[in-house]
This record gives sequence, C-alpha cells and structure tokens, in this order.
Amino acid sequence: MIEKNLTKESIENEISDTYKNFQSILEKNPFIIIIGKYDHTLGPRAIYTSVNIERQKHFIRNLLRDALNTKNQFVILDFNYFYSQIYKIEVEDNNARGGKQLYSIILLRDIEYPLIPIIHFRKIEMMFRKIGEDKILSDDKNVFESFFKELSYIYIKKNEILPLERFNLQIRSGINTIQGFCDLILEDKKENKSLSNENLINFIEMMLESCKDIIISLEKYLKNSMQ
Repeated sequence: MIEKNLTKESIENEISDTYKNFQSILEKNPFIIIIGKYDHTLGPRAIYTSVNIERQKHFIRNLLRDALNTKNQFVILDFNYFYSQIYKIEVEDNNARGGKQLYSIILLRDIEYPLIPIIHFRKIEMMFRKIGEDKILSDDKNVFESFFKELSYIYIKKNEILPLERFNLQIRSGINTIQGFCDLILEDKKENKSLSNENLINFIEMMLESCKDIIISLEKYLKNSMQ
C-alpha cells in the first residue's frame, strides 16, 4: 500500500496510527467490517463501516485501491499489526461502465488471529446478494446496517469463527513454549554455559506439559468437529 509520494517512514506511521485507533475494537471483536465501492466517478470509497473510520479515510481508500489493482477476487493485505481480507463482488448496473459495479467486503483482523477461511467469504457473498441489486446500488446505509447485523449475529454473537481461533491460539501457545525452552537449551550448549541438570529436567517437564496441552486441544477439537 505504497504511494510514490510517501516515504516508508510515513507509511509505517500511518499504519501504526490506524492500528492504534482500531486496537481496542479488534481486542473485543473478531474483526471490523467495511463495505467498499469502486465508484467509476468518485473512486474507491467506504460506503459502510461497523466502526467510525473518519480519521482512517485515506488509509481505507488506499486499501481499496490496492485491492482493485489485483485481478483476484480474494485479496489479503498485511499491515504488520493487523491485516485485511477483501472479497470483491460484482453487481449488475446498467448505468455503470461495463454494466457492472464493483463492491468489496473487507474484514480487518488483528495479526494475532488466523485467517478466516475463504468459504466464509462465499457465505458472506450470498448474504450480500440477498439484499437485492437495486438496494445495494442505492448505497443506503440502513440497508447495509441490516446486513451488518446479520453478519454480527452469525460471526460475532454465535462465535462461528472463534472456536477455531481459540484452538489455534492454544496450539500456538504450546508450540511457543516448547520452542522457547529448546532455544534456551541450544543457546546454553553453544555458549558452553553450565545448565544444571535440575534446570534441564524442569525445562523438559514443562515441555512435556505443553505437549500434553497440545494433544488435549487436538483431541477436544477433533471430538467437537465430529459432532
């Protein structure tokens, strides 16, 4: 998301400021929802957001422009602190250039959370098209507010995505623990330090506990997925 007239430092500052404004929201919600439109006259713009993005209009416009510059229907953009998953949807419009208007569903996510599988975006597209072409093209915020409430019910209130996220975080935590102790032991041996047998045994015991936690998480996840 780099414009020619911007320096690397100014881009990093913009991304950092954007994250600071979104951080408290991303800590409480699995994602921020933005509906974008690639208007042939007005250019790329957000026509609905689940949060106030007044201070991030420039960032969102650039995000949409970057997504538009790719031919892919599904685009992922990484901003270090957070990332966006963008799914583009064409809507028939006889008044638009080429007879189609391009919209996008954007989900902003904290970098700590895993990617949302594309199958969910296909489900979201079906929900979006159910609105109806005329209502979508009217850009009526009340229409998109109803769409957002439906998304919220499925993906936030019902926690359809969160069980998988908790599983991922549990596995990642266990692996990080094991990796951390392995690094400590290797560093000690490489530098010929005197790691006591007592500490070595403690490290191994904690790694074994992490292995058990991972196995329990796997078994629990597999059991739940088969129900």
